[in-house]
Amino acid sequence: MTQTTIVLATDFSQEAQRAYGPTVDMAERLGGKIVLAHVVEAALISPHGAPLAPAQVAPDTPQRVDEAEEQLKKEAQLLGDRVPVEVKASSHETCAEGLVRLADGVGATHIAISTHGRTGLRRLVLGSVAEGVVRYATVPVICYPAH
Repeated sequence: MTQTTIVLATDFSQEAQRAYGPTVDMAERLGGKIVLAHVVEAALISPHGAPLAPAQVAPDTPQRVDEAEEQLKKEAQLLGDRVPVEVKASSHETCAEGLVRLADGVGATHIAISTHGRTGLRRLVLGSVAEGVVRYATVPVICYPAH
């Protein structure tokens, strides 16, 4: 039987932290662990002086992933010690697809994410990471709605 592994997505905001308590409770009830995860959006840039060259990932992306990993270690302390917690930072062109790929890579059985509750033009412009995760996920996704 596969151990329950819940990927808990965070963008380090107060809204993301709303999912921490309920996810810890669920992991404890299921005898599982949590992988606290953050995806750095890897901005694609065109090489200077070569407008027809394919876009490349910004050179500071690996450093941003390392910084996110350090921040995740601090953030993991908010989850307490009732269940095992690992941290994982990665990069991808989009956060939603990156989270799904990260979840697949760690053998997640669930993905937990809080929504920011954006509507209208803000949602259209900014997109919805939670909606994208639901669309691409291969495992159940638990969405914690905004208040």
